Amino acid sequence: MQNRIYSLDNAKASKSVALGYLNAIHYMAPHDIAGVGNLCPYASPGCKASCLGYYSGHAGMVKNDTDINSVRASRIAKAQRFMRDRAAYLSDVVVATSRVLVKAQRENLTPVLRLNGSTDISWERIPVLGNPSIIEMYSHVQFVDYTKNYMRFNRPLPANYHLTFSLSEDNHPYAKNLLSRGFNVAAVFRTLPTSWHGYPVINGDLHDLRHLDPKGVVVGLTPKGRKAKADTTGFIL
Repeated sequence: MQNRIYSLDNAKASKSVALGYLNAIHYMAPHDIAGVGNLCPYASPGCKASCLGYYSGHAGMVKNDTDINSVRASRIAKAQRFMRDRAAYLSDVVVATSRVLVKAQRENLTPVLRLNGSTDISWERIPVLGNPSIIEMYSHVQFVDYTKNYMRFNRPLPANYHLTFSLSEDNHPYAKNLLSRGFNVAAVFRTLPTSWHGYPVINGDLHDLRHLDPKGVVVGLTPKGRKAKADTTGFIL
C-alpha cells in the first residue's frame, strides 16, 4: 500500500475522539493540481484559490505557494494513482478502511469515515470489489462528506452516507433550495453569525461529524490557512 490513505491525526479528527468517534479522513490533491483530471468538478474560483486541502494545515506549510512538501507530494501521488490505477488504489482504500475499523474497535470508538477530505468525488457511484460502492461495502459504517455537486442530492444515496452541501461564491441559489428541502449547507464565515438567510448557523468547527447535525441548518466554518483568510472572491462570507 503506497502513501497513507486516511488521516487520523488532523485537528478535526482529534476533536471527534472526545465525542467517542474515530474520524478518518481521506485526502488527495484537489481539483486539477495532480495533472490527471479534475477531482473537484464543481469547485469555484474562490474555492480553488484557498483550498484547505492544499493551502492549510501541514499541506500549507511551504515557503512559496508553488513549493511541494511531503504532504502535498503524498496527496498528488494518491490522486494520480486513483486516476491511473484505480482498481489497485481502491484495493488500498479497502485495506485501509478495514484497519480503521479494527483500530476503532480496539479503542472502543465509533468509526466515521470521510472519503472527500479535499476532493469532490461521487464515491457512491464507484464500484469496489463487486459492491456498488465502498460505502455500501461497509454498510454498517457511517460515512460523511461535503460536496458542491447539487445533483447528488437529487438521487438516492446509501443510508449510511451523509452529505452536506458546500457553499461557494457562485452557488447560493442551489444552497438556498437545499436548505428549504431540509438539507444542510456548509459556509465559511469570517465571523460566525447566528443565522444566514433565516436559517440557523451552527458551529461546524467543533467537529467533523456532520451526520450528528440537525437538519436544515447552515454549518458555519471559519477560514483555514493564510490564503482563505485573505480571500476577496466572495467565497468567505
